Amino acid sequence: MNFSHLFCSAYLFVSLILLGQAPQAQELPENKGSLESENIYHNPTLQMKIPLPGAWRFFDRTMYSRPEAKQKEKEMVERNRQTCRGPLCGPGEIDVALQTVTPFVHAIYLTAYPLSSEYQNRQLHPLKKFAEVMTLGSLGENWVPDSELTAIQLGGRPAYRLLLHHKRTVTAKGFLYVADANGRVFMLLGTAMSEPEKLQSAIENMTLTNSAH
Repeated sequence: MNFSHLFCSAYLFVSLILLGQAPQAQELPENKGSLESENIYHNPTLQMKIPLPGAWRFFDRTMYSRPEAKQKEKEMVERNRQTCRGPLCGPGEIDVALQTVTPFVHAIYLTAYPLSSEYQNRQLHPLKKFAEVMTLGSLGENWVPDSELTAIQLGGRPAYRLLLHHKRTVTAKGFLYVADANGRVFMLLGTAMSEPEKLQSAIENMTLTNSAH
């Protein structure tokens, strides 16, 4: 399997932590989910619900990307389109970015790919193999792991977690998670400029209503 396209998605995620606030998105597609009471993220496609600290909103994660970053992304997408073979090729079915309203302290980036029945077979295709590429294989230049890739439970399902810190901003922390949900594999990145323990606790207290599957 060639998972190289994930580098593009993850690269964009991890390069956005220092952005300021962006306008709230309007008329989002259903698979992007919704915010209830400004702090409960609900995604029916993944059957996921996360109670978040503070007030949140959706934002366009590419709106304030530098021109050179946009060009680099375009080149990587085109290169990977020509060479990628496997379950994670092409744009993800779900691509979501959320951030705290004010101040800009926490952010979440979520991407998910539908999997054929073959790739949902965890004896043939272990979740750890997906996690290795969707975390360690796609960090970009600004993040450094603080831990090994660790097996955990997320919403009652097997998952993997990688703890991170930002090279240039010592207070910035990140948490990368990979898990299965409703026939899809997802990667969720949480970033925190401060109070990282609040965001990490919120993410790890998510519910996945198909957890018994």
